[in-house]
Amino acid sequence: MKKETDITLIERYLANDLSAFDLLYEKYKSPVYAYIYRMLSGNKALADDIFQQAWIKIIASFEKYRDEERFLHWAMRISHNLAIDHFRKYKNEVVHDFSENPQICPSFDYKFWNNLDRKELSDEIEKCIGKLPLEQKDVFCLRQDELSFKEISEIHKCSINTALGRMQYALRNLQNCLSRWRRL
Repeated sequence: MKKETDITLIERYLANDLSAFDLLYEKYKSPVYAYIYRMLSGNKALADDIFQQAWIKIIASFEKYRDEERFLHWAMRISHNLAIDHFRKYKNEVVHDFSENPQICPSFDYKFWNNLDRKELSDEIEKCIGKLPLEQKDVFCLRQDELSFKEISEIHKCSINTALGRMQYALRNLQNCLSRWRRL
């Protein structure tokens, strides 16, 4: 069976074939969510909200989708714009994520102790990514999702050199932030 293109799935959905949307959603839900989650510094509750808003907007914009665009690029641009709108609207508001219920004292397990340094480093990396200026963090996260600098520049509506520069600054800032781990 021939694999259907994204535009074919969208056209089928617009012709009231709901199964076409299911295929499209299953194909792209993970990378879109991962991008939003990282952009929002791991705030799960907020990422869930933006993710839902993004898919609502994506569906509402299906008729505007052009075949020459990559669907993932297009969906991430919509997600990016929603996250930016959120940051602008709530820039002075502190948001806490209480959706996670961390275990205060994990049961004794040698795997826990073996993975402690790795977990600490992972947590530190997430904190450092969260401290990056928004444009640097966004470029870094998009590269983690394997988007090209050309695609990133289109999402950000900037030149490829600007996207490359933001990535360079992001990497330099991450190196500085993680410098204590180099000494250990």
